[in-house]
Amino acid sequence: MPSRPADYVRLVEAITEQIRSGELAPGDKLPSYSQLAAQYNTSISTTQAALRILRDRGLIEGHQGKGTYVTEDPPLA
Repeated sequence: MPSRPADYVRLVEAITEQIRSGELAPGDKLPSYSQLAAQYNTSISTTQAALRILRDRGLIEGHQGKGTYVTEDPPLA
C-alpha cells in the first residue's frame, strides 16, 4: 500500500497545479493561512511550511499586511 504524501507536500502540489493550470493567475491573491488550512484540512504551521516552499520556488510572494500573491512571472518548469 503506497504511503500518503505529507500534508505540506499535498498543499504545495495542489497550489502549484492551480498556478500551472491558470486557475491561479499571476497577481492573484491566495486565501489566508487560516482559509487554506481549513480548505486542505491542515494546521496553520503546515500551511506556512507549504507556502514557504512555494515562495522559495518563486511561485508566490508575500506582502506584509497585504497577503500572499502569485508572482507576476512564476517559473512553470
